[in-house]
Amino acid sequence: MNKKITIIDNTNNIRLRLAEHGDNELLRTWKNNNKRSFFYQQEISPNQQKEWFFAYQKRENDYIFMVEEFVDLKYEPIGCMGFRVKDEEIDLYNIIRGKKSRTGASMHRAMHIMLNYILLKYDLPLKCDVLKDNPAVDWYKKCGFDILREIEYYIMQIDKKKIEKIILKIHEEESR
Repeated sequence: MNKKITIIDNTNNIRLRLAEHGDNELLRTWKNNNKRSFFYQQEISPNQQKEWFFAYQKRENDYIFMVEEFVDLKYEPIGCMGFRVKDEEIDLYNIIRGKKSRTGASMHRAMHIMLNYILLKYDLPLKCDVLKDNPAVDWYKKCGFDILREIEYYIMQIDKKKIEKIILKIHEEESR
């Protein structure tokens, strides 16, 4: 994907920025630190991360955002979250709180910022697959998700009416 996307909420406290190559090590560290919460639970090597990121950048309609808080006059990453169009649905994935916010910026708010962005671009059902023992199941519920189906994992979905309306500032550009 040859785009740069930045989404800022109306408070300017949280920014979602499309992940770049320079974010690879942080993404890999966060994923490895939380691997028991994900379907792929093996340790990810730096080379595997680079290969994944290269493949990710080639996929259309697949977005990984760095969640950043505004602190000390700059934005610092506190987590990541992504979505992709898959089988006529929006599949939310790789939602990770990397570190605790220093300013009170919340991943809940970041989720609703991303959901608002998705609603501007797509008119598709919003869902995510969550392992039953993932400690974030309750967090998803607090964000407005419900368990749609239970198989060996939960398929969770959010009714668009439950999405908190947020005024967004969006900057998109083609990168070279």
